[in-house]
Amino acid sequence: MKKRIIAISAAISVFAGMFAVYASDPAENLQEKGIIQGYEDGELHLERTLTRAEFAKIFCDAFLTDKTKAEVDVKVDFPDMSDAHWAYEYVEKAVKAGIISGFDDGTFRPDDTVTYEQAVKMIVRYLKGHDLEYPHGYVSSAVESGITDGVTALIGDEITRGDVVYLVDNAMKKQEETEDDEEQVFTKNTGFLTMAGSSAPTSSGASLSSGGAGPIAGAPSSVGVAESATVDGGGGGAGAFYDYDYVQFNTEEYTSNEENVLKNALTSPLSTFSIDADTASYSNMRRYILQNQLPPSGSIRTEELINYFDYDNPLPTDGTPFAISTEVGICPWNEENKLAMINIQGEELQERKPSNLVFLLDVSGSMYSENKLPLVKKSLKLLLDELDENDTISIVTYASGTGVALESTSVSEKDKIIEALDMLRAGGGTSGAAGINLAYEQAEKNIIDGNNRIILCTDGDFNIGASSTGDLEKLIEEKRDKGIFLTVLGFGMGNYKDNRMETLADKGNGNYAYIDSEREAKKVFVDEMPKTLYTIAKDVKIQVEFNPAQVKEYRLVGYENRVLNNEDFADDTKDAGELGSGATVTAFYEIVPADGSEVSDLKYQTSEINGSDELMNVKVRYKEPLGDESQLVEMAVGSEVTDTPSENFCFAAALAEFGMLMNESEYKGTADFDSIVNLALQGLGEDEFGFRTEFLHLADIARYLSENNISTDDFEIYY
Repeated sequence: MKKRIIAISAAISVFAGMFAVYASDPAENLQEKGIIQGYEDGELHLERTLTRAEFAKIFCDAFLTDKTKAEVDVKVDFPDMSDAHWAYEYVEKAVKAGIISGFDDGTFRPDDTVTYEQAVKMIVRYLKGHDLEYPHGYVSSAVESGITDGVTALIGDEITRGDVVYLVDNAMKKQEETEDDEEQVFTKNTGFLTMAGSSAPTSSGASLSSGGAGPIAGAPSSVGVAESATVDGGGGGAGAFYDYDYVQFNTEEYTSNEENVLKNALTSPLSTFSIDADTASYSNMRRYILQNQLPPSGSIRTEELINYFDYDNPLPTDGTPFAISTEVGICPWNEENKLAMINIQGEELQERKPSNLVFLLDVSGSMYSENKLPLVKKSLKLLLDELDENDTISIVTYASGTGVALESTSVSEKDKIIEALDMLRAGGGTSGAAGINLAYEQAEKNIIDGNNRIILCTDGDFNIGASSTGDLEKLIEEKRDKGIFLTVLGFGMGNYKDNRMETLADKGNGNYAYIDSEREAKKVFVDEMPKTLYTIAKDVKIQVEFNPAQVKEYRLVGYENRVLNNEDFADDTKDAGELGSGATVTAFYEIVPADGSEVSDLKYQTSEINGSDELMNVKVRYKEPLGDESQLVEMAVGSEVTDTPSENFCFAAALAEFGMLMNESEYKGTADFDSIVNLALQGLGEDEFGFRTEFLHLADIARYLSENNISTDDFEIYY
């Protein structure tokens, strides 16, 4: 109960800041439609809770019109609700539509306060048409669909009218989007749900109650063979059909990295690492949690959780391609320590150069399922809408062999590009190395004075030719000096090779993202297209010097596989990470304050510490996108600790704490899910695209899974 009170208190503390958002859009929308009404004083009072009867009315007014077909022909006979009750007609309508059945004891309890999970269950049960595991199955489905965007209530909370407004408004928009395309069907990883032309649920038995029923969400039925194999050198070859009508155990691959340890600031004052602007670890983590499983060991790279999000950092004003900013606060998981945040904020390009893009597409048999090649096609079509006639597209495919499915074509011929994408089918083996070679040849043949980039879309399962990570790494390194950048996009599950794809992007002067849904594809290719495709600085390295007069020990949080030797900082032959247009890179150092005993006890050395009150000095080296010599920028950071940490600090710290908890960090201290949730609530801010709210709910689901021991490491993958 204590933990729940903490979470509720935090939710109330941020509600006032979000009230303007409630009132300006969803609430007005529902009020205009007559779905919600104000009180006698004319106010909506979005901060108040509501009863189960009141929610039943809102639900019916939003979703169950007079034309809704009754699925269950029964008389409503709740002993605690007569036909004279003001809400009887709404409850009756919901019962006959198969949405409400009441509690196990036969009651409806109309005057009880409705909870978050009960409200979510009714909406998801209506839209999806069948039962899921309660409550996490329903909540996961709602989060995946985006209908919880803007909602701050969590599992176990009494929901407010304001949160109901968001839930209902989001769900109505999803329903409208779905009904615009009667051909859509619900698919776990590519959309929320559709009624295939009908707005009514297809089965009965759901209940607005604290109980649950039905199978686990998201286990799609198995699928058959591909329609046809791609026939040229680049597909499976004639007759190369692969039957994926089976269930296979998980063969996904991740690489665990030994976490960074505390270092003595007197004897090891320098910390050096490469930036990491990749985001794949976050969206892959989301995929696991929305399948109601905690992510496996090694799959979480804490820095990628943090850098998935945009932060409101100052932009550069001195002609450099990025600005450095810092903030020092109390460490949330160890309040005796400090937590120093370093931000690098990339400039936003005012004018972009033309792009020579090569889509390198894995069309092997393992790419058959809906969340692989079909999602690849949808994702790339979103990108096409963001490009113009100055940009060109080539398509290279690989399976048992390789081929050029489309020679370099101007985006002005969009229909031709889309036709080439639509022709692709999955089948055959995975000749990845040969495909990479051909893609670089194609990019080099059409190289321009602008943005030259290969976009590799794959599940990472290479099994023909050079297939070891080491061989592929050497191949990429040989190609990267030609001024051609590499974006790696991961798709799918079951045989997903995260470790390999991260290495390819790292060595290919590129970035790495995981696409688990059309919503994520929109984030990568629409909302953040410049960040994904346009590099503004390469080989970006950070070196921090700690002042032993202020710092006893320090530890870099995350970036375990990006740590460099100190001498690598000024070595321009050492590869490091790339920064995209408008991208943010954030790093945290946990700092143990000095206690005045910092003296060397070495026999042959003595130390002399100056009395500076600076905490640390931050240096950053970078090269221009096509440059060979690095440039240096630096700034000193004071030791003052802020009394009021920024929203950015709170939210990024929540992500850092979540990463440590998932990785069972030795340094997690007092970190727990309640602390993560509270920090996230404090850092929600305006949340324009709903991604911060999404993380809040992911952490909430992860808490529920952990507390109820629901997750398992050995799970089955459906193709």
